[in-house]
Amino acid sequence: MKLDANLIHLLCMELNSALAGCRIEKIHNPAKEEFILHLRGREGAHRLLLCLGPGRARAGLVAGVPENPPQPGMFCMLLRKHLQGACLTGVRQPEGERILFFDFSGHTEIGEPVKLSLCAELTGRRTNLLLLREDAGAPTNRRFDASAAGSLGWYIIDCLKRGDVTQGGRPLLPGARYEPPPANGYTPPEAPAQPNQAQSVSALLEAHYAEKDRAERKRRQAGALVKLVENRMARVRRKLEAQRQELARAQDREHLRVYAELILANQAGLERGAKGRATYRLENYYEDNAPLAIPANPALGPAANAQRYFKEYRKAKTAAGLLGDFIAQGEQALQYLESVSYHLLRCESPAELEALRHELEIQGYCKPKSGKPKKQRPLPPLEYTSGEGLRILVGRGNLQNDQLSLKTAAPGDLWFHAQGVPGSHVILCTEGKEPGQAGIEEAAMLAAWHSRLGGPGEVDYTPAAALKKPPGAPPGKVIYHRHKSLYASPTQALVDALKKK
Repeated sequence: MKLDANLIHLLCMELNSALAGCRIEKIHNPAKEEFILHLRGREGAHRLLLCLGPGRARAGLVAGVPENPPQPGMFCMLLRKHLQGACLTGVRQPEGERILFFDFSGHTEIGEPVKLSLCAELTGRRTNLLLLREDAGAPTNRRFDASAAGSLGWYIIDCLKRGDVTQGGRPLLPGARYEPPPANGYTPPEAPAQPNQAQSVSALLEAHYAEKDRAERKRRQAGALVKLVENRMARVRRKLEAQRQELARAQDREHLRVYAELILANQAGLERGAKGRATYRLENYYEDNAPLAIPANPALGPAANAQRYFKEYRKAKTAAGLLGDFIAQGEQALQYLESVSYHLLRCESPAELEALRHELEIQGYCKPKSGKPKKQRPLPPLEYTSGEGLRILVGRGNLQNDQLSLKTAAPGDLWFHAQGVPGSHVILCTEGKEPGQAGIEEAAMLAAWHSRLGGPGEVDYTPAAALKKPPGAPPGKVIYHRHKSLYASPTQALVDALKKK
């Protein structure tokens, strides 16, 4: 859907009709280039989205609101300071331009009336959001002809993306006189008719950009942590590969002991005739006296060469034992990082992302944020209801998986997990009853759905009392020695139905 001047014209009429006379109650900042203005008027509350992101720039009324981060940006704080409580007097568009002006009537900190305008420049790659203030000392047109805004007494309080003439553009700095972007020479056709309210422009835009917005929020929220985890996994994989190669060499060590023993067995003869040679040619009595060429150090005598081989043999034997433990630890670390990677890709809110970051900080994979740490509010698990009316709890991270499986679950509850892949721990709360096969299958389908499978696959289940936590194991790691398995085939419709219940 192309957001051209004609569509913005329709949008301007729609917003002006719906929002004129409303007051701003709250301003949220879900993302760096996204703002939600909560307005209320006689007909009720409205939410106005102003998005300045590349490829997603638009304005419009929205129904759903993304979760607000704990700390808003500086520009959002500025908007709150000047616009909270202000009355929206009108929405205007310069003719033929992809620009919207939201005019407000408000008061200064000392109670004097002031006219402000929030300018959304929806102009492709040069999108921007500017907060303007009318200069009371300059001659102004109270009707505020938006197409001539540059000639009126309006100056910039601040803007989302600053710039100056040294960068080859307009002066976009606090205190500068506002100048609109250069005219594009576009002549719009005759004004289109009023849009059908049953299919408003805002609703069309929200539906069109919904999936793109979700993908962008997920990429933005989890991007840095995903990159960190991927780098850690790549490092662990390289280390494991080197350790496995070294282990293979260490396990191929028996020939070193054979060399040493053959040299000692023939030491007397070697002292007389082979001293100073680079190769000892001996009969290998371990293989029917077959001839064997043994590399030697000419600077050492036969006894010293034998002791060198014994030393290399003992070193390889010790290394084999240690490398086995190192490889097991590396494989466990890789499994943990893969589970974190899965949860990062599935997280849907800043709260989930913060919980995962906190988990990585505890495990030492990333540094804590500077400043005083904020108290983390416990994140509740996802909750579903089976057809029998039993609660089904789904973990949203490894720390929560541990909490659900080892503390929340009662001994008689059933635990589910997708077989052989990272995923959430799922608890079917039996409440002391014997669950039916349908409830077990529903819980298994949720376990498959909330895993890297994301669809059909094998799921293990066992009583929660059978779970054990290995000493020193990372979060989310449990072991069990008896279980049952079933093949689960989840669908989006089934998951939604269990969620609604």
